[in-house]
Amino acid sequence: MRELFCVGKKFLVYNLVSRNLKIKYRRSIFGVFWTLLNPMGSALTYYFVFKVVFHIQIPHYLVFILTGVFPWTFFAQSVTEGMESLVGNFGLISKIPIPFQIFPMVGTLTNFVTLLLATPVLLGAMLFTQSQFGWAIFLAPLLLLGLFVITFCISTILSVGFIFFRDLRHLITIVMQLWFYATPVIYSETMMPEKYRWVFFVNPVGSYFIALRRVVIDGAIPTLNTGLCIVGWTLAFLLLALFVSRKSKQGLVENI
Repeated sequence: MRELFCVGKKFLVYNLVSRNLKIKYRRSIFGVFWTLLNPMGSALTYYFVFKVVFHIQIPHYLVFILTGVFPWTFFAQSVTEGMESLVGNFGLISKIPIPFQIFPMVGTLTNFVTLLLATPVLLGAMLFTQSQFGWAIFLAPLLLLGLFVITFCISTILSVGFIFFRDLRHLITIVMQLWFYATPVIYSETMMPEKYRWVFFVNPVGSYFIALRRVVIDGAIPTLNTGLCIVGWTLAFLLLALFVSRKSKQGLVENI
């Protein structure tokens, strides 16, 4: 477990994340603002289409959309970038004997920092829409931490898979599009007919979005079924990432 999360390489991880952030915002006047602009633009577009045009009846819809779009952007970017992280850093991996998990970890952490920087935007939207701040909102950091873990595990698994199956680059585009609509990002799970709601529970991250909305907007703790689904999927991918990590130790560089 320590090896999977690169506990013994904290200094290296910190420096690589710092490097990524500096490169991303180098010579940028507005810096991190540009990273937030894309999900904010998407959120405002969805707000206009569904709230203004279609008059969707969801209270505090701006907060609702931001609570979905910001975590989804983190997840999608981390998985897509993490998948190619080993191949993209082949030059460094072939010269320095470091655990390959560092590269998916660095990419996930970099995007997670951006997600945390978006928190003031969400809080500002809650104040603007006069949303109620319930005590359950303090569970949000724990849910985001869980989302980070499962995202990192998926990125690690795909990064190894991409070495042997380069068509994943094209396949992941289709998968992420389908995954987006199978996740309650821009709509409420209650809008789905009850007989099809099982989709959210076979979706590894679907329950995270349901739980986040519940603690942020409703001010209530997640239901037992949602909590069990979150724990089950996170543990499943954690064990799978550990298995892949241990099986891929030998000969990984040669196959890249």
